[in-house]
Amino acid sequence: MKKYAISNFLFTMLFIVIFGPLCYLLYDYVLNFALPPAAAKQSLSDMNTDLISINRDFSSSEKYADKVPVLMYHQIIPKDQLKKQHFTEDGEINEMVVTLEEFTGQMNYLKEQDYTVLSLKEFEGFMTNQKKVPAKSVLITFDDGFKNVFEFAYPVLKKHDFYAVHFIITGLITDRTVDYDSAFLQYASIAELKEASDVFDYGNHTHSFHHRNDEGVSYVEAYDWVDVKENLTKANEWLGHSEAFAAPYGEYDTITLDILKELEIKIAFTVQPGYADPSQHILEIPRFGIYPFYTIEDFRYILEH
Repeated sequence: MKKYAISNFLFTMLFIVIFGPLCYLLYDYVLNFALPPAAAKQSLSDMNTDLISINRDFSSSEKYADKVPVLMYHQIIPKDQLKKQHFTEDGEINEMVVTLEEFTGQMNYLKEQDYTVLSLKEFEGFMTNQKKVPAKSVLITFDDGFKNVFEFAYPVLKKHDFYAVHFIITGLITDRTVDYDSAFLQYASIAELKEASDVFDYGNHTHSFHHRNDEGVSYVEAYDWVDVKENLTKANEWLGHSEAFAAPYGEYDTITLDILKELEIKIAFTVQPGYADPSQHILEIPRFGIYPFYTIEDFRYILEH
């Protein structure tokens, strides 16, 4: 009996030492990657996440802007974490991805050159002729709600005391936070949105209409106005406000604009390149896409011309 007791004890210890960590790793993998997180049950409106109220006094500025560049990003990923799916067949980085190294260099340039990175509230004041902003002003935006933006861009923006607007596909925000892995296309969790709300204002990028139909037409244009209005309303209710909107793929029509007015959305953005100025339609503000092949000189050119 004593011999069996010792054997059982050794087997138990061996199981704990060897199989215990393996079981934990398997459990961790299944929890983080094998089982995709479900859509968030809570919304930002449930969590009382207000818009950023920053509205600085720029009355001491020597010169004021008559136009402002609005920058548009989608994904920020470190160069050494890029995977095969982040490259085109020609071996170029997908235009939706900017490396963390390039993004950090661009944000450092804004800081070093004393640019004023506007909050959404300040930018809206500029566009409605209610506020003058410094000559070297810029608005930073992101589309879609990818986790890598919260993982990598958020710390850089926070370090520089910058603000940004993030247009969220609200139906894709998840109920739990998982480990980041660039091999997967991951969306942010509700907790990550809450934590980053000191930097990001969140805008409407539809609740679930970020798709094209079989003819290649964006859902926002393909569906009738009742369905589009219902989807945008759902996103607004999830966000808890109806401040800003950006159409998926930048595709919309006059019916979309009518819906935005009905929903009292105050400001909306396109993907057409150009500078924003108060003479433009408040629901059709251009943005400059920032792409992985841009050099810092290209970035500087956009800001200064």
